[in-house]
Amino acid sequence: MFVYTVEQGKAIPVNNGPELQGSFTKSFVHWDGKGTPKERLGPPRGFRMSDYKTKPATSEALPPQINVSLTKLEDLNINPDLFIPMVAGTVFDKVISNDGGILPATNIMAAGAPGIGKTTILLDHISNLHQQGKKCLFISAEMSEMDMARYLKRFPNWATLPILFMNNYDSHANLVIEEVLQQGWDVVLTDSYTEVNDTVKAHTGWTRGIAEKWFLDLMTQHNKSDAHTAFVTILQLSKGGQFIGSNKLKHMTTSMMNLDWEGGENGRRYLEFSKNRVGNVNKRLYFNFENGVQFNEARFTQDIENDELLKKERKQLDTEGDAFDKIFGFNIPDDSE
Repeated sequence: MFVYTVEQGKAIPVNNGPELQGSFTKSFVHWDGKGTPKERLGPPRGFRMSDYKTKPATSEALPPQINVSLTKLEDLNINPDLFIPMVAGTVFDKVISNDGGILPATNIMAAGAPGIGKTTILLDHISNLHQQGKKCLFISAEMSEMDMARYLKRFPNWATLPILFMNNYDSHANLVIEEVLQQGWDVVLTDSYTEVNDTVKAHTGWTRGIAEKWFLDLMTQHNKSDAHTAFVTILQLSKGGQFIGSNKLKHMTTSMMNLDWEGGENGRRYLEFSKNRVGNVNKRLYFNFENGVQFNEARFTQDIENDELLKKERKQLDTEGDAFDKIFGFNIPDDSE
């Protein structure tokens, strides 16, 4: 008796059976070699799939040949344009990086509670970049055309931004995204990472891990492309306030931005970076939507100046303390020890 598993309608032999023609709908097929193959929900009684699984290679098998190459930073040929920030013209530029804007080939993740304004803040930012001549794309897996149209009255500067609406595609979401990214973009905003991955999973049958690897590999590929695309990706949070995704997603990002309310949902909105390889962390920028997107630049500038003043005062206190110790003969530790 020959047993087959069914994958995408095709019978795949388990125990070296001959090829079967036709399309099948159930999970298993068995055939006695004479009559009509019979479809089943599970393997035939007494048939153990484990007896026919491929056995792992033994320790005696030869290891694969691996070629390893090492790189010195002085040997890297980096395009100097990668250090030129993309400037939108708001104080938000100063928060994103010390250079004052999104840098090419960087990856920014943004997390925050529903309703805090993640999409609004970031859409407004890349729309400003688009108006400055940068090639920007918005991949929307959460909002439809009608959802977006309602924003135009409040945010008319969004009108000319190219948008890929994923709700328009019933299959092959992965190929759709791969195709549009081939056009070469300066900045791509995705809303959201979870919805894109869930859509890709549904269209491909991939596991969550495979879908995540596809997403991360795609970002890396286009970071290194001639366009040196920068990706800004919105993350969803779990009920416990943790972002949904693996640690690999967290570690490979250039920066992690958090948006929240100060003192609860009725408090002031603010954003800050908890991780930032190209800028400062824990520097709050307050914002509101009373008249479009409004940043409290005066408060941000004052906070930065206060931080600098505190640093100078601490340094002065340390200097005075050292002088006091010398006067009264206290031993001062040698920094070299």
